[in-house]
Amino acid sequence: MEERELLKSLIKYDYDVVDINETISKVVSKFEEGKKGAVLVKEGGEIVGVVRERDLMRGCVMVNPHETKIKNFVIKTGILSEGDLTIENVAKRFVEDSTPFVLVKTREGVGAIYVNDFLNAVKDEFENLKARDVMSTELITINERDSVAKALATMRNHGIDRLVVVDDNHKVVGIVTGKDIIDRVISPKRESRLGKGGGKVDRSLSIMVESVMSYPVVTATKLTPVPEIIDMMTKNNISSVVITKDSIPEGIVIKKDLLETLIKKKSPAEFQVQLITKDISLDEFDRNAIMEDLERFMRKFRNFLGNAVLFVYIKRHKENFRGLPLIHVRIKLTSDKGTFFVTGESWGVEFALNATLKKLERAVLQEKELLLDQRMVKKFYEETIS
Repeated sequence: MEERELLKSLIKYDYDVVDINETISKVVSKFEEGKKGAVLVKEGGEIVGVVRERDLMRGCVMVNPHETKIKNFVIKTGILSEGDLTIENVAKRFVEDSTPFVLVKTREGVGAIYVNDFLNAVKDEFENLKARDVMSTELITINERDSVAKALATMRNHGIDRLVVVDDNHKVVGIVTGKDIIDRVISPKRESRLGKGGGKVDRSLSIMVESVMSYPVVTATKLTPVPEIIDMMTKNNISSVVITKDSIPEGIVIKKDLLETLIKKKSPAEFQVQLITKDISLDEFDRNAIMEDLERFMRKFRNFLGNAVLFVYIKRHKENFRGLPLIHVRIKLTSDKGTFFVTGESWGVEFALNATLKKLERAVLQEKELLLDQRMVKKFYEETIS
């Protein structure tokens, strides 16, 4: 089947639409009923974005869901036209919007392509790849006896929403996500305070991670073919697979890793830069300035890195200092010389980005020096033996 026709066949219309001025309680009830489809948001009759389950659940425990409006949680997404339907464009929308579905404008209206359907449809693109080719080795773990509060702090500090749980022998025993903590600790705690707990215990963030983690964990090895990884994700309705050796974690594959790999494969340019933001709006001047800094970095190491893609995620926290927001930056650089992953935080986008880029530069230079040392050692032995 031709690529565009394949993608058109994935479009579904099984979604709900809510007005931007509705309260979040209207949407939360849909998720509580077990509905997992897309929820689109309209304003003045036009679709302006979507709301995600994880954002609403977090917001619901922080504010009054019967008073707080949907507009506070809208994710402004792009909408592809049928003419723009390519595997690369759809993958980019998934990554840039960070949603489990991509919106497509069709003759019938607006439809949605779901990420599981998309990955299943493009499995052949990963035919010759193993888990080791796509996994993230920068794996953040937490001990099963650590507190839930520590888990939340660790997620926040690293800008992630899941942690692999290990025992004292560093063997995988579970996985904990932000949603797990909200569903099993924070929501019951809030409902108890509001008198809606029905006798539920008021659980504290000091309880151990093992009390809220999900298990058993779906695992694979570094040699597991990527199409099998995709099958594991869709069959078990999960978004990550932990890569282990003798039950010891070596890495993790999340859906975003697969999408990023697909983007790189479909765009074999010398280098690319993908900029994704969350909870922050950048005007054209700021975005152009950031892109210039990122492209300058890529040009600086072009000869060493070879073909490379730089994924930059910028997220705003609620804290402010002298008018500057606390910004978290996460950078993933995939290249012919390997994958580099760094994170950083600072006040203001410019400072946070520059601090994180300096970390990345040190990591690249360290790898460059290591390879140089290895070549020098090899040359020494060759000259000595001859």
